[in-house]
Amino acid sequence: MPAPEGHCWLCNRYGKLTREHIPPESAFNDCPLLLMKVDERSSKTGLLEWTSSQDFQRGLYFRSLCQGCNNRYGSKYGGAYVDLVRRIAERIGDIRECHRTSILGIKRPLAILKQVMLQFVTANGPNFVRTNEWVAPFIRNRLNTAIPRDIAIYVFASNARTSRNSGVSAHIDTKGTHVVSEFTFWPLGTVISFQGELTDDRLTPIHQWAQYPFDFSGLVDLHLCVNPINTAYPVDFRTESQVKSGATSQEEPSTGLFREEDLRDMTEKAAKISGEEEKESWIYSGHPSTFRRIPGKR
Repeated sequence: MPAPEGHCWLCNRYGKLTREHIPPESAFNDCPLLLMKVDERSSKTGLLEWTSSQDFQRGLYFRSLCQGCNNRYGSKYGGAYVDLVRRIAERIGDIRECHRTSILGIKRPLAILKQVMLQFVTANGPNFVRTNEWVAPFIRNRLNTAIPRDIAIYVFASNARTSRNSGVSAHIDTKGTHVVSEFTFWPLGTVISFQGELTDDRLTPIHQWAQYPFDFSGLVDLHLCVNPINTAYPVDFRTESQVKSGATSQEEPSTGLFREEDLRDMTEKAAKISGEEEKESWIYSGHPSTFRRIPGKR
């Protein structure tokens, strides 16, 4: 079957769209996968329902980038990312969930950060770059180190032999409302916050790696928490037993009443950042007591 044509999600040129593997194939992304997504009926029933594709595909990939972008930026950044992932994989099997591990002497931190952002381009859909104007220049110019002050990027380790891709999501926790995106594929999870830093010690910040020059010849260390991913919700690190029992890893919110306009504002920000302003429905996640205190969401 010939490659489909369309606008490249990164450079916006029209042409044939190639298979963009996220993460790179050599980062353990070369095995048969069964893709599942939240069913559209969930917005009507209020229950999280799943639907799956009929066929397996070899590795997680999307038709998102033109051949030029795929080859050019994958070769520039992918090698450093793969080296990190393989080092984590060597250690991760001995570390229990909710414990920590350290990866010392990491090379080319800025290249790794750019690969993380390149993966978010594909993970977050065709309109993501258009509505986040800093993303394309940051990726396309290896010397570009400019990240907006309200952007924070994190990583964590995962023992789950699965993936989780939330897209741009509206999220409520004890600290308030957030707009985040998570892309996780064993053994590394990545999270981007669009409204400043997240106060969660299970996430390790890497946005500061933008301070390093691309040809930095030194080494950096990375200290990771091993987080479980047992649900489809972004930054939900409950254990399997907590999920089954209906328990929450969050404390009851103490930030006061979340007003209906707070929820509306959060949704509008998520829609704008994702480029999905026309989307009619969203799925919200948060502590149950928070929703009981939001007018109209009882």
